[in-house]
Amino acid sequence: MPKIDEQEARDYLLGKLSPERQAELRALGETHEDVNEEFLALEEELYDQYLDGTLPANEKHYFETHFLSSASGKQKLHFAEMFGQCRDFHLADDASAVRRVPAPLYPPIPPSSPLFATFIKNPAFAVLAIVIAGLLVTLMGWLYAIKSGGHYMPAPASAERELNLSPGSVRSGGAITHLRAPAKSERVKILLELPKSDFKKYKTQLVRENEVLESQEELKTEPRNAHYVVPVTFTGATLIPGDYQLKLSGVPDSGQPTYIDSYAFRVTELPPPSDSDLQRDPQRDELAR
Repeated sequence: MPKIDEQEARDYLLGKLSPERQAELRALGETHEDVNEEFLALEEELYDQYLDGTLPANEKHYFETHFLSSASGKQKLHFAEMFGQCRDFHLADDASAVRRVPAPLYPPIPPSSPLFATFIKNPAFAVLAIVIAGLLVTLMGWLYAIKSGGHYMPAPASAERELNLSPGSVRSGGAITHLRAPAKSERVKILLELPKSDFKKYKTQLVRENEVLESQEELKTEPRNAHYVVPVTFTGATLIPGDYQLKLSGVPDSGQPTYIDSYAFRVTELPPPSDSDLQRDPQRDELAR
């Protein structure tokens, strides 16, 4: 560590040295941590002496012109004054106490490091550091949640899935359309494809093992690309594993519903088979319409 005379260091802080020497000591403070710590300690001592009225007259003028000419210097002085009042209050309280319980034999607490001295003299910097620390903690928690959960994120209770079904619902690969069993609270919207829309209203029947589970009426078509779809929505509590048919009928303004087609699908506990699996095992499920 470079040796700097204490008086010269005080003169540097008060701006009394020549411009060349001021620049040299400023560079030393920036490159040597020990020198910077010494400057911080002396600067704090100058503030205390100024507030106590013990600062020599030849240094008081330089202190006022060098330190108190800026807003930051005035703010530091105000903070040092408040800190000194708190310290005096505690000293007076200790002196007035008649009897104190002996303190436990804990190791002595070391004095504040230069980092905390910087916080005391720059409250705005302390607030900024707290905000940054909070953001880092939030980011780490978010990353941990993603890591612990892997690539799986459970669907919320109001989530909705869509399943497109064509008439007969057998894909070109030769296998029935599969749907992984949804949660009981999950909604599944099944889109029944139609080449054209001949009716204003439609009716569906959900059939499993030749038993009609649910009927829906007053359904309408929606345009999708080059065709139409009839949306039908179910909850996961209805779609348990098994083979299903959706029988679609058109409802004219008067008369009986006209049967249009049947749409088959299968609900399974396992994920739907991939296209490569379908090519290796082209099994076709024939469901009675």
